[in-house]
Amino acid sequence: MSAAAQQNSAYQRYFPVDDRRGEVVPFTSATSRVRVTAASPWSKALESRLNAITSLPKGWNGYRSVPVSFTCAAFAAQLIERLYDASVPPPALVPGADGTLQIEWHRNQYDIEVDILEPYKVFASRYDCVSGDFTEIALSDDFTVLAEWLKDMKSARADLATAGAAVV
Repeated sequence: MSAAAQQNSAYQRYFPVDDRRGEVVPFTSATSRVRVTAASPWSKALESRLNAITSLPKGWNGYRSVPVSFTCAAFAAQLIERLYDASVPPPALVPGADGTLQIEWHRNQYDIEVDILEPYKVFASRYDCVSGDFTEIALSDDFTVLAEWLKDMKSARADLATAGAAVV
C-alpha cells in the first residue's frame, strides 16, 4: 500500500515510523486515521468516530479545544480491542477539549468511564447507580480491572432481569 493510500485508510495495520528516531509518528494530514492491528466488532463500529475525533478542527468546541491526539486515539483503539466482549455493546467515545479521549459505557445502572490522557496514563471510574458505590483509579500498564468492571457491568442486576424488571 502506498504512503498516500495509507494516510487515507482507517484502521491500517502499521504505524508510520520515523527511521531516523525509531519512533512512531502521527500523520500530518487533516484526514489522519487511527490504525489497529485487529478489528473486533467494537472497532468496526467505532472506526468512523475515532477517525472523526482525530480530525476535529482546532476550536471544535467553540473555545481553544484541539482534536484528540493521534497517540491517545491509537492507544484507545488498542485498549478497546483488548477489552472486547461480545455480550457488551461498544463504548461511546467522547473527545476532550485538551486532546484527550474518554471511553464510556452506561449500562445496567453502571457507569464506567476511562479517561486516556496519553498512552499508559489513564484514569478510570465506575459508578453503581443503585448502591451509590464509586471507584476511581489511575492505571498505567495493567488494565485487567477494566475487564473485570465490564464483566460486573454485564452481569449486574441479573436477578432483576430474571424477575422481569427492566434493566437499562
